[in-house]
Order: sequence, then structure tokens, then C-alpha cells
Amino acid sequence: MKTGTAVLLSMAIVIAGIAATAGVGYAVYRNIEGQIEKNAAQARADAGLPDSGAEAPGCAKADDDAQAKAVLAPADEALRKTQRPVARIELSALARDDAGVSKVGGQAYWAAGRDYPRDGKGQPLFLLAQVNLAEVPKMPGYPGRGMLQFFISGDDYYGAALDDAHGKGRMDALAKQTGFRVVYWPELSAAAIAPPKATAGADSLPFDPTKPQRMRFTADHESIGANDAHFGQALEGGVEPLIERYRGEHPGATEEDLQDALSDYLARSGHKLGGYPDFTQSDPREPSDRRLLLFQLDSDDTLMWGDSGIANFFIDPDDLARADFSRVSYHWDCY
Repeated sequence: MKTGTAVLLSMAIVIAGIAATAGVGYAVYRNIEGQIEKNAAQARADAGLPDSGAEAPGCAKADDDAQAKAVLAPADEALRKTQRPVARIELSALARDDAGVSKVGGQAYWAAGRDYPRDGKGQPLFLLAQVNLAEVPKMPGYPGRGMLQFFISGDDYYGAALDDAHGKGRMDALAKQTGFRVVYWPELSAAAIAPPKATAGADSLPFDPTKPQRMRFTADHESIGANDAHFGQALEGGVEPLIERYRGEHPGATEEDLQDALSDYLARSGHKLGGYPDFTQSDPREPSDRRLLLFQLDSDDTLMWGDSGIANFFIDPDDLARADFSRVSYHWDCY
């Protein structure tokens, strides 16, 4: 509920109590209440909100989204041009592990004849996630079949080279697959074998590797998010001029409320393949970097990246077209 509306409704409750205590007649009270409701409606109108009366929790989110859309309306065409396909991911407990399905954690699909990923000390890496691409809605650029796997270590940074990721070369540093690995199997025809068991640092992982979570995918699309390094290029001038324009037309709207509404509306969090990344801190890419989001895992009830963080894997579009995952950059941050 917006602060102004909440205050006005609180006033109505207080006045109702005063009226009852003072013995003011019902008709008088209704006149007072009617004026309060009228003022509340005007406050919502000034802020560009629909006349929804007392808002339920779900209505507040809808109102914020409607307000954000209204602020961004002059930039609709620019944002529409940035739309990309995305496969959103829902996770659910996998009662019985299955090496052939898309999942977070559990035992990886592995076949003979290929070295299992290990860290610099020779310890087997943990399966963070694997994606059976035959289960994914068609995604431009992505292989249409095979298994795409993401392995990480149980060190302090979950295998990401964050200590070396500084300056303009940080994305290249984040692509050094020492503490993590991205593996692609074009075919799954070979019989699976039991991979070596990873144990080093299991208690430090952002998930429980013994409790796999099944992935299910939904096709969607999304425009660029506000935390993306390329947002300033897509929306020249950013959101500030749009906020000022909106406030000029709706004097009751505060900059803080509008910033909050836009921040939520332009967030690109969640588990997904493709689309646009989100961050708790900032995008590690430079605006000139052409790497795209390959895969993202957010924090939720079963995943926790540090303090409610988010993890991203980035790939050059040419590498993706070749199904070459040897230069994928892995990054995560948290609050």
C-alpha cells in the first residue's frame, strides 16, 4: 500500500473512533469518511495509480508495475527492440535422482572416455546443474539436443575466480575454468557411468548436492533490465529523464516511490536460460562486452549464493553458435 493512501485510511479509522466516542451521528461520520475516501482517491490519481480503494498485498505490486509501465511508456519502442527469448526455470524436489534429466545438484550424467572435471588440487568438482537441452523450449543459438553441465568447487568463492576479476580484463579472468567447468555432451547415446564422488567443501556449497532439484522450463521473452551493463545504450539517458517527465504530469508521485517501482519492474532475477542477467551488486561486463547470459541461478529456499546472491554464466554469441563452452565466464555476487 502506498504511504499516502495508508495515512489517509488510518485517519479514517481514527476519526471513526473519535466520532463514536463523541456521540457524533452516523450521517456526520459518513460525510467525514466520504471526504477521506475522496482525498485518498485524489492522492492515488496524483501518483498515477488506478482508483483501487484499499489495496490488498497483490494489488500493491500490480499498482507499482502499472506505474512503472506508465513512466517507461515513452521508451516502449526502445525497450521492445531489446527483447530476447528466455526459458524460465522452476525447481522442485527430485524424489529419486536421475542422471539423464535437467536438475540442480545430484549425480551428473557421465560417460566413459572423458576426464571428469577437477579443481587445481585434483578434487572432483560438484555438479551445480545440468540441462538436458531436449527438454528446453527452442532457444535461438542454443543446441537443440545434448547435455549442458555446470560444475563448481566448494571453495570460498564456489569456484569463481573473483579474486582475479579486476579492471577491463575481469571477464577473461572469470572465464578461467579452474574452480569451475562447463561441459557439453552433444549426444547422450553412450551409457552413463558412475562419476567420482565430490566431497571437498560440500558443506560450503550454495546448495545441498545430495538433494537434487528437478528443472522445468517455460518459454518467455524479456527486455533488458536496469542492472545490465548495456542498459544505458538501450535506453539513452537512462530512467531519470522519464521520472522527471512523469513527475511533471503527476506531482503527487515521489522520486523514491518511482525509483522503487522501476527497480522492481526492471529486475531480471530468477532461474533461467537466456534472457538478461541480474545482479545484487553490478554487472562485471563493460558496455562494449558482447557476452550474453547463458544461464542464471538465483537464491531461493534451496539455493543460497552467499547472502541472498545470484550467479550468472556468460558466453560470446559466436561461441554459443559453435556450441563451444570453453570460454564461458562465471560470476556471482551477493549483498
